[in-house]
Amino acid sequence: MNYQKFINQLSEVYTTSEKQILLPKSTIFQSVVEKVQGLAIANIMQLLNLAVDCLEEDEIYCEVGCGTGANLIGALLNHSEVTAYAVEQFLVDDADHKIEELVNNLSVFSLEDQVIFSNENFEDFFSELREIQPEQKVGVYFYEGGKDYRSSLLGLLLVKPFLADRALIIVSGSNYSTVQQANWDFLATTPQAKLLLTLPGNEKGNSRFGNGLHIFSWDVNQFTTYDWSQFNKSFRNKPLITALEDFYSEFEFKTKRETLDRLTKEAISLEFNSKALLAEEKYKQVLEWDIYNHKSYHNLGMFYYSQAKYEDALPMLIKSLEIDPGRDSTHYSIGLVLEKLNSTNQAIDAYKKAIVINPEFHDAYNNLGNLLIKTDKIAEAEVIYRQAVAANPNHFGGYLNLGNVLMSLDRVEEAIETYQKALSLNPCNPDIINNLAIAFAANNEQSQSDIHFAYAAYRQGKYQKAINYFQKFFVQEPGELQFYLDFAECYLKTNQYELGIKIFEQAIIQYPNEFVPHLKLIVLRQWLNHIEEAIKIAQQAVAQFPNNLAIKLEQVRLMPILYKDIDEIEVYRSRFIHELNNFINQISLDSQQTKKNTFDALGYNTNFFLQYQGKNDLDIQTKYGQFVHQVMAVNYPEWVKPLQMPPLNTDNKIRIGYISNSMFNHVVANMTIGWLKRQDRNKFKVYSYAIDTAKDSKTIDFQMYSDVFYQIPNNLEAVCQQIINDQLHVLVFLDIGMYAMMTQIGALRLASVQCTTWGHPITSGLPTIDYFLSCELMEPENGAEHYSEKLLKLPNIGLYYEKPLIPETRLERSHFKLRSDAVVYLSCQSLFKYLPQHDYVFAAIAQLVPQAQFAFISSQISEAITEKFKQRLQKAFASYGLNSKDYCVILPRLDGLEYPNVHLVSDIYLDTFSWSGGNTTMTAVASNLPVVTCPGEFMRGRHSYGILKMLGVTDTIATNEAEYIEIAVRLGLDPQWRLAIVEQVKQNQHRVFEDQTCVDALEEFYQRVVQEQSI
Repeated sequence: MNYQKFINQLSEVYTTSEKQILLPKSTIFQSVVEKVQGLAIANIMQLLNLAVDCLEEDEIYCEVGCGTGANLIGALLNHSEVTAYAVEQFLVDDADHKIEELVNNLSVFSLEDQVIFSNENFEDFFSELREIQPEQKVGVYFYEGGKDYRSSLLGLLLVKPFLADRALIIVSGSNYSTVQQANWDFLATTPQAKLLLTLPGNEKGNSRFGNGLHIFSWDVNQFTTYDWSQFNKSFRNKPLITALEDFYSEFEFKTKRETLDRLTKEAISLEFNSKALLAEEKYKQVLEWDIYNHKSYHNLGMFYYSQAKYEDALPMLIKSLEIDPGRDSTHYSIGLVLEKLNSTNQAIDAYKKAIVINPEFHDAYNNLGNLLIKTDKIAEAEVIYRQAVAANPNHFGGYLNLGNVLMSLDRVEEAIETYQKALSLNPCNPDIINNLAIAFAANNEQSQSDIHFAYAAYRQGKYQKAINYFQKFFVQEPGELQFYLDFAECYLKTNQYELGIKIFEQAIIQYPNEFVPHLKLIVLRQWLNHIEEAIKIAQQAVAQFPNNLAIKLEQVRLMPILYKDIDEIEVYRSRFIHELNNFINQISLDSQQTKKNTFDALGYNTNFFLQYQGKNDLDIQTKYGQFVHQVMAVNYPEWVKPLQMPPLNTDNKIRIGYISNSMFNHVVANMTIGWLKRQDRNKFKVYSYAIDTAKDSKTIDFQMYSDVFYQIPNNLEAVCQQIINDQLHVLVFLDIGMYAMMTQIGALRLASVQCTTWGHPITSGLPTIDYFLSCELMEPENGAEHYSEKLLKLPNIGLYYEKPLIPETRLERSHFKLRSDAVVYLSCQSLFKYLPQHDYVFAAIAQLVPQAQFAFISSQISEAITEKFKQRLQKAFASYGLNSKDYCVILPRLDGLEYPNVHLVSDIYLDTFSWSGGNTTMTAVASNLPVVTCPGEFMRGRHSYGILKMLGVTDTIATNEAEYIEIAVRLGLDPQWRLAIVEQVKQNQHRVFEDQTCVDALEEFYQRVVQEQSI
């Protein structure tokens, strides 16, 4: 292989733009990129093609890691005389499909006869090649296999016997530290090899070579020694040198850090989701990347500890300690493992070493003390705990443990005093409260014991147990205001609403000058759909507290959660508009007290239920949004000023922030996590701001797919200041309209460009929100008229939505009280989405489909809402001469496997009018259910319509209610047609899930608005 010819001609086949971006002069490679399936980069294809052009006669091209053939095609184009080895080990489950894809790609360019393909790992391939001893030698070798150290080094060593006397070796992945180390070790031990070029990957816009390339010459007649500082002297073409500038050290460090961070986050997420084997493999990958980092060993050791693999954990932790002996946390972790291995004395020594290194290490003190108690060294334990509280006077754990020791020594009053100190530091800790209750009982203070047992149960979510103790305390003496509020909440949590009402009424009597019980009672009556009672209570409260703006605003918002008829919608809509105008017109923001009171009033609730009336809310939302903005402006004048677009940092990445109250297992999180997951980290730096306390596996996903993640709950000022500090280019609000604080924050100017999206598909009405991120397939033609923001329509349904997991475990229909012979129509929306004017649709279907059975899901708000819905169904079915009980099943709230399983036992999915299903419809599609929908006037009534349009299954889209009934009836009576629709859904599912085009469009939007505002 004439590698000198390759080097001399390299600059001739590329061109560089003004921005020094390297591009092939030939356009043929870009056309290949557009035609083949798989990852393809035109620059790399051009490089390989030039290399193959420099082969000598009878030399062969060899590619390890050929995938589905993109680079292979680039190498062989216009080289019909060249034969190639192609090696790839496809996963068993997908091998046939991938091989077919490879063959199809090659056949498009008539290259299939030139390729000898091996579906195996490269070690086996070279082993077999050694047995064959082929005459043809490899002139160009391209390695794109595994990026771990072992694979990278073996990929170079094993090919050596098969190389021509002069050859070119090209290794992909030079940005990876493991690949770099393998390449340097290969060079150090192989004088026949010489580094010719280092081509960096995508960074700073100066090159596009994937994850970077190292290019070596191989010459059996050369003996190379290296002065590493002289590498760049081998570059002779100055324009090419500029285009290929190797910022190796900086980029290697950055890539390594980012990769370690990503792998660690993935490992934590897998562990959190109980995927132990995958998590272990990921932790091991972290270790492979950085074998000299104590954290890598420590993390793997603690993973083994969490899996009760203590024998495996100990050597990992000891290795971590060998690398960094001064780590107090490692000594502590070793102590944990030794405890589990019953090596008590060694564990005690480990904890003591941790304390010596860090005298403020409270967990080490506590564990040491607990271990001393376990070995009956009570006096020593007391000394340790007193040392703990002396070292950490503001940490509750030492006081809790000290209190426990004092109780064991029957020093009860000292224990009570100590527990109370712990409780002052951590007021909601159920262990402290419970132990304090025990201490009060031992001290014969029964009422104090009862109230503390009540709160211990309350904090643990054991509400009925808490009620029992609250009742005992209530009999003995009246409580403070918070006692009544918490007592009532326990009744609400256990659906004992009338008893909860009585407690609030008692609180009003006991504390006549406090407005909070009135506010709580108003909201509770609304939840129970006792709207007239709620209005009456609100009127009385306003009369009693004429200056209380929170009660006045709550009175404005009062409307039924579930309407009895269409006339009631109009009545309460008119009332809301009238009362809101009065409220706003009466507010004067002149005094400091009024400013604060109005701000506080806005923090209780939103206009959430207004949007479910099915009307155009633009004017109302704009009126309210302007008012919220005015209130926030007078309270935070520095945070409403226009902001200049901040400059990019040295990494040239646009900083995108996502803020939400729903970064947990919630429909909003399910809809939007794909944007973060698929965002190009070479172009964007992602910040996430969770303002709720909830944390679950979905929260871990947000952490994993964010470069920076904050959880700052219930603190408006802290989260706003953090956003300001981060100097975002774009801030996206995922769920304005659902939570009061989100609306308040949205009314400020915290980033140059601020967007909201259809986590809550209604205009925010806020003058500080610039764009509404929607989608093409769900917006009507006049969609822009429904928003105060500029409407951005992303392609298709605008979401990168991963296909919901459909369980293998199948529940029977009997589990859901559904008949085995029924045609089951599933309609599983929140009950407040069902407007009364559409109730007759179910009865009309039932009249024509005698075997019909409709499955609904109970209200998550209250049983009273569910009962009201039952009454409406009874009325609708009775008008058709039918009994709703014969046709309708209202299921309890479904968790875990039950929710997807109810889809699997259903036959047809019925969408709601006016407010369509989004997440629910995606689950229906994943379950192969025919979906019947009728698009509404506004985007929020067109979710299923857009999904079906993208799916390409449009026969079940109705244009009106009559056609909706007709389609639903036909699906029920014509099983063959229903099966045909099911097959269409099955075949087309891939169209709606994991759509990258919307992410690409979103990124293009981000880049455009940043550029526009930077000018």
